[in-house]
Amino acid sequence: MQRQVNARLLITARVVDVLVIVLTYVVTLTLRSLIVAHWPFNFFSEGPRILRGTAILPYLGHLIVFVPAWMFGLHMSRSYEDFARVRSNILLFRVCGGVLVGALTSLAVLFLLKQAGLLSRTLFLGFALVSMLTLFLGRRWVVRLRRRRFRKGNDTRNILVVNADGAEIPLIEILERHADLGMRIIGVVRGDDEPLKSPGRGAHPVLGAVRDLPRILENHPVDQVYATGRRWDVGTLRAIADTCEEVGVDFSIDANFLGLRMARAELEEMDGSAVLSFSTTPADVEALAVKRLIDIVLSSAALVLLSPLYLLTALAIKLEDPRGPVLYGQRRSGLHGREFTMWKFRSMVAGAEKLQEQLRDRNEVDGPVFKITADPRITRVGRWIRKLSIDELPQLWNVLIGEMSLVGPRPPIPDEVRQYERWQMRRLSMKPGLTCLWQVHGRNNIDFNTWMDLDLEYIDNWSLLLDLKLLLRTPKAVITGSGK
Repeated sequence: MQRQVNARLLITARVVDVLVIVLTYVVTLTLRSLIVAHWPFNFFSEGPRILRGTAILPYLGHLIVFVPAWMFGLHMSRSYEDFARVRSNILLFRVCGGVLVGALTSLAVLFLLKQAGLLSRTLFLGFALVSMLTLFLGRRWVVRLRRRRFRKGNDTRNILVVNADGAEIPLIEILERHADLGMRIIGVVRGDDEPLKSPGRGAHPVLGAVRDLPRILENHPVDQVYATGRRWDVGTLRAIADTCEEVGVDFSIDANFLGLRMARAELEEMDGSAVLSFSTTPADVEALAVKRLIDIVLSSAALVLLSPLYLLTALAIKLEDPRGPVLYGQRRSGLHGREFTMWKFRSMVAGAEKLQEQLRDRNEVDGPVFKITADPRITRVGRWIRKLSIDELPQLWNVLIGEMSLVGPRPPIPDEVRQYERWQMRRLSMKPGLTCLWQVHGRNNIDFNTWMDLDLEYIDNWSLLLDLKLLLRTPKAVITGSGK
């Protein structure tokens, strides 16, 4: 509910970061000096020692560069933005990115000052790696300290809940379960047409109706007004917002006032105008960027490493059918229905799509999908490459150029999409992939609706860890023919 961490928390975090950087560097420098003093090995009989001694005092002067450079990097990596609420893995990712930027910045400064040659590489690398951990732990300590103060009732924000028809109860239950959020409800305001009574024993006091809001804000120390429920008209919300604006009190509104069950709300800015956006797809920008980076690195590496297998497969297809093509390109629906050409090694006879209507009555899958276990159109080579999913390997090119991802719902045929029910269209809200939950849960042994449910489950619960688990489980599913 708070748009940003308060100034006191930011100052505390920055002061702790400076102390952690200094202490980490001093400890790293001291430990390195102790190791050098007792290091008995030299792998080169007449060459220089691997670890040379360093004088501690001259090296402490580098803190003049390291501290501002590290702080600059932490700021540029957005590690101070809402860090009290983000997940630990996101915070660690931002801290590591900040240290990387700080290290590169400090190297550039030392190079310009012609001091880079005096820097110990082992000391610098060790300090950078250790500081990633110590800065992360220091930041988590600041968050725990803040939450401990909230639980004791210190530095809390006074919240006034404005609702209609008892809709404040879920919000109150959430805030009471999470006292470490620093929110303390001081009372409830009803709609003008609602009875002014508490919903039950032990409930928070009803301080009045919406028409009484100016008087309530004048007589009570309120930091934030929170409107919840769905029975609000635009005029009433505007009146509440204007009243809060007049006295400088923060105003928040439950993003679920439209009755959306899964969509997440995010306030954005567009050319000076505020825009409230709702999304059901993953919104973690950093994690999605890492996902794309992983796609590029792994797909390019796989294309190179698997090139001998590509050549052997192409040779086998040509030996069985010299006149037919090696690759088969099929139009598929990608992100939000964008069509693209998905590539596969040809595993069927040439012109197999024209024969599909003749086999329509043998379809073994319900819904707008066509699959036959013993499809007569499949060639001998095709049967083997399909069994081992080798026919799907050319899609690594689709992954590399960004049309697909390594993990994601399988891309459907546009004709199938046109037969989807509305709820099934949401599976197109994430980039299609080579493998997904369907691949590791039995593949052809599940019905169409279960297949759709698995794809939506993946979208709703997506994380980098889930992608990693699916990538590790896919080979077993391919080899055994089942995800069980």
